[in-house]
Amino acid sequence: MTKVLWLYLFISLMALPSLLFAHDYNLLFKPCKSCDWIIYPEPFRLKESCEIARQGVFVNGMTRCEKVDYQ
Repeated sequence: MTKVLWLYLFISLMALPSLLFAHDYNLLFKPCKSCDWIIYPEPFRLKESCEIARQGVFVNGMTRCEKVDYQ
């Protein structure tokens, strides 16, 4: 029983930093000035990959990468 408990505790502690320090970025685009921001359905792990995807989006309007705020 104690081995299972230690294994569970070890796995939980290994997963904790990735949950606490998740740096997800959303790609937002706005087709017109009076429109609301539309969120791309897949979040990006790195801001650099979001910026690369942003350059590949061919939408008339504005685009930006925004950090996801987990509360």
